[in-house]
Amino acid sequence: MTFWQTLISESGAIPLDELRPSLEMPDSRYLNLQGMQIHYRDVGDADAPVLILLHGIFSSLHTWNDWTEILSKDFRVISLDSPNFGLTGPHPAGMQRFLYSDFLNDFTDALGIRRCFVAGNSLGGWMSWEFAARFPHKVEKMILLDSAGFFFIPPTGLLLMGLPLGGWLSSRAAPPRAAFRAMLRSTYAQPERLSDEVLARYYELWLRPGNRQAGARVLRFIRNRAGFNPQLIREIIQPALVMWGKQDKWIPPEHAQRFAKALPQSDVIMYDDCGHMPMEEIPVLSAADARRFLLG
Repeated sequence: MTFWQTLISESGAIPLDELRPSLEMPDSRYLNLQGMQIHYRDVGDADAPVLILLHGIFSSLHTWNDWTEILSKDFRVISLDSPNFGLTGPHPAGMQRFLYSDFLNDFTDALGIRRCFVAGNSLGGWMSWEFAARFPHKVEKMILLDSAGFFFIPPTGLLLMGLPLGGWLSSRAAPPRAAFRAMLRSTYAQPERLSDEVLARYYELWLRPGNRQAGARVLRFIRNRAGFNPQLIREIIQPALVMWGKQDKWIPPEHAQRFAKALPQSDVIMYDDCGHMPMEEIPVLSAADARRFLLG
């Protein structure tokens, strides 16, 4: 390998054709959109109300597997690997203003969805409220789970990735599994609930070619904008449900009340013994609350 090949190569990267067989779901689908092959699931009655589920940073549609199984009895549940993450991988445009809300508008158009519910966790919460604010005619109700939206300091590993050259440096050396495991376990109130299988999946998707630098571009975009645009949150007119784990170590639980203040039409549920990802850590309880809100 030449010097320049070494310089641009990604340490530990797992080729996509090796990842897909083990990480695709039996009902996985792909949609060619905006220069990407979007990996998604579409589960439930085609005539049922549509619920779109959006994951957080360096996550994937798999984080919604339990919700999909539970809620597909009442909804057409669509989960997807958002651009820059999962099996979908990097967006050709990198990262830019309104990238995700414009993408969701095109994605729903491509699937013929005129009206939907939307739920998002962490970074997926940001995608959800920006989509609801900019395309209110498409979103009927919204659920935010430990959502990004106001300024906060992310975990050290992510903070470093958002610095100049952070993505390039992270792609040059795969993090030790132990360090990656520790960072991911911090998303749970009870880390023993996080199975080795789930930990391995997160690690493998982190090593999908392009994902580390793509995720770093997202982090750098947010850092350079000093956070998000709360003014858009205040423009949202749809009913909203804010869910939050009281033991969230990634985004302060106090942010739930900041969303409540910005969204007068919202309800808030705080979960004891839960961290950053209620849909993974307490799926039965959080899905029941989501169902009650959406059908109410």
